[in-house]
Amino acid sequence: MEKNDEIILKESIKNLVYNLHEKYGWFNDEELNNTPERIENFYKEWYENKDFNFTKFKINGKESMVILKNISYYSMCSHHLLPFFGTINIAYLPKPSGYIAGVSKLVRSVNKIASKPQLQENMTSEIVELLYKNLDPLFVMVIAKGQHMCMMMRGVKQENATMITSAIKYNEMIKNELESLKNEALKSMGG
Repeated sequence: MEKNDEIILKESIKNLVYNLHEKYGWFNDEELNNTPERIENFYKEWYENKDFNFTKFKINGKESMVILKNISYYSMCSHHLLPFFGTINIAYLPKPSGYIAGVSKLVRSVNKIASKPQLQENMTSEIVELLYKNLDPLFVMVIAKGQHMCMMMRGVKQENATMITSAIKYNEMIKNELESLKNEALKSMGG
């Protein structure tokens, strides 16, 4: 980001806080002075999740399903700029003599995609695409469970509602086995 753009962003955040205070009287003097910088620092930190080296390792021999469950994520609804959060389950089947991911790279992939305003449906599909692109597996499936503050604290006010989304991508070589692979993944993921 260029210096001039950074100044514009700082001023925009400051104006938002001041305008909210002017309209609703929400902030004290300390908050008026320091909250804009706190907001900017949060967005910078969140944005930095996008950069990581996707480490993968060659496997030898027969493939077996790889499953990582209960990856926590935090994202933000692009419609209301309110948080949504939950867990992600990932299952993938490497090609014979293909690649597996360093296990932390699965978590970093989730963090990378979750760290921007978006819809949960899109986030789920983007994680699948990122893993498929980097691992070239026979099959990858992602299930996301999320609770949305835009539904919990406003609108319909549903505190216990959980949204579940899933996405799958597979190599045509396994088209006939797809249903059994999906069932195996779902059983292992507890779904």
